[in-house]
Amino acid sequence: MIQYRKVLELYFNGSSQRTISTMGGSSRNTIKSIIDRAEVLGWTELKKEMTDYSLEEMLFPEKTPTVKGYFNEDWEYIHKELLKKNMTLKLLHTEYEQRARTAHKIPYAYRTYCEHYGTYAAKHKLTMPVKRKPGEIMEVD
Repeated sequence: MIQYRKVLELYFNGSSQRTISTMGGSSRNTIKSIIDRAEVLGWTELKKEMTDYSLEEMLFPEKTPTVKGYFNEDWEYIHKELLKKNMTLKLLHTEYEQRARTAHKIPYAYRTYCEHYGTYAAKHKLTMPVKRKPGEIMEVD
């Protein structure tokens, strides 16, 4: 992911776009588009609560899934549902597709849906409990 905060901090501290591009690992065109959008918005400094995700939403709102027409999912609800017996991510994705189509939105593909859930689970350090008696079943990789 592009480090919007780092790019803008370097720019506001007087670094050139070429220097920022070598330090940030992004192309000069990407750096230029970030800086141009920030100038259009009239930014001269960053606030502490601005994260890379919030900056991306403010600078490039057309990149957000809701603007593209995708149906958003409540990942906390999905995690709670997965704790139930015989519930799978595939089944939840099928239900999600039905809700998205009734709302006339674009549903995520199954692979993308799983990636978004994985990102959510990793971000919140969620785990799934294994309900069994110790030593009853052996699991081997």
